[in-house]
Amino acid sequence: MKPPSLHSDKSKVALRRAIIHAIPEYYAWPEAEQERYRLNASRKEYFHIRQTLLKILFDINTNSAEQLDDAMSEFNDEQYLLLNSTLLPFQGIGENNFFLNEHLADGETLLNFSTLGDYARDDHCFQQQARKREDPAYEVRPYRGDLYPCWARLNIGGEFNYATLFSLAAWLHDILDETGTGRLDELIPHQYVEGKNHGKQVGQGTIFDFQVDASGKESQLDELQHRYFKYMRMRYEHLLDRFDKESKQRVYLQPEQQGSEPHTNFIFSDKRALDAVRFRHFHKDCQRITGEIAELDGLANREQQAAVEFLDRNCHDILDNFNPSVVRLRRKSKIILADNVLDDFL
Repeated sequence: MKPPSLHSDKSKVALRRAIIHAIPEYYAWPEAEQERYRLNASRKEYFHIRQTLLKILFDINTNSAEQLDDAMSEFNDEQYLLLNSTLLPFQGIGENNFFLNEHLADGETLLNFSTLGDYARDDHCFQQQARKREDPAYEVRPYRGDLYPCWARLNIGGEFNYATLFSLAAWLHDILDETGTGRLDELIPHQYVEGKNHGKQVGQGTIFDFQVDASGKESQLDELQHRYFKYMRMRYEHLLDRFDKESKQRVYLQPEQQGSEPHTNFIFSDKRALDAVRFRHFHKDCQRITGEIAELDGLANREQQAAVEFLDRNCHDILDNFNPSVVRLRRKSKIILADNVLDDFL
């Protein structure tokens, strides 16, 4: 399904009717006041807007937030695409209707941040302080343009796009994670099976208990995974330092089609690139500093090759020399999924 243009009559009329139903005085306000109000809309107002859109777009009647959530839980990707693309002008800002689909602190909206760099610095500070509170011995790291993958929505040339925003170091870290997952299974074949407590109800949640089965090589697999996790962490820190020093100020645009969903990865080389991109002019600013996608391919290939060599070398060492009876101390943990938690990911 091709996503509807944000200027299509059906989408524009549907959204206008929904807004008037929820906020009758909205179109009498100046544009700046409309924007501030949109980004601070209450859950009740959002419910009424989505309620009206479900009726217009899909002929679905709902009388409560619970009924609306139940109806949307049955949506397929194409229905979500139509709803999200229609809603975007109400949610986003600037010439691309840019919407950062991430949680912000209470009282904050995208209007608190002029550039993507402002947001990245704020998020970095929050994450570092959270780790420090959890572990007083943690050494707070300086900001080097690190941006953990975050989701966004925007229109590009009048067409709706989902997007993921990465720092280049974080994008390569994801590549290493994917590469390592595949190579680990080749070196020590394994699968995850339900543990004895999986599915048990605890309070308002359910225990998520899966155990690894590596045909007797569970300890060796665990040691290899542990070493590779440390390797990925080391590479991430190294790449952050390297790209910060190189300071190329590049963003790499990587369009891809995920089923029926148009999607673009925006991969930012360093903090100067993040600082150069304003939320109000997101795509135009990205185009101004766009780098060659071939640079990404070269970086990824080199990191993948080095990772495979690391895993192969360490796997041989573990199989030859590791004592599986030596168990590494670790904190026990229990994963409990709150009832209906997966609904938030739809």
